[in-house]
Amino acid sequence: MDDLIKLVRTYRLTAGLPDRERLADDIFSQIEPKMRLFVNGKIRPQFADDVLQEVLKAIVISLPTFSGLTSDGFVGWCRGIARHKIHNQYEANAKASERFQALPPEEIWEHMNASAQDMPFATGERLDLDYAMKLLAESKPECVEYLVKHFVDDLDYDEIAEEENIKENAMRMRIERCVETARELVA
Repeated sequence: MDDLIKLVRTYRLTAGLPDRERLADDIFSQIEPKMRLFVNGKIRPQFADDVLQEVLKAIVISLPTFSGLTSDGFVGWCRGIARHKIHNQYEANAKASERFQALPPEEIWEHMNASAQDMPFATGERLDLDYAMKLLAESKPECVEYLVKHFVDDLDYDEIAEEENIKENAMRMRIERCVETARELVA
């Protein structure tokens, strides 16, 4: 564990970018498992990977400001950052659940039938899709809205991103994650 504080101190004193990147990799190889365990113990599994990435990003950004003297102090400092990111996720989920109410299945089918009149769904496909949307609405209600906007209403990523006030690539990633989540839920 003493190696960890030596790495952090060396990182803070190193000026060259390649050396700092190598040191950061060494630091994260030691701290990432601890942060993964910490985050996974405090937050729902479907949000854990995203929160962990936010934690690690915040640690790397704030690493030059760490002024502790021990490895335990560094781990505690990292946990403090993780607590803030977990709290931010809880707040975001509370806002999202207020903002995103899952569409009732009837309304989803109205959208789908209106947009795909020459492509009627077979009964089995309709039941599978209905089941997937219900599971998705329970675990990630915002995904239902994103998927309906993109696949049913035929909006592009940039149009949805503009509505959500985020960047197009971020919206593309969200929609791809929603599709993957839907696949995992149905599988």
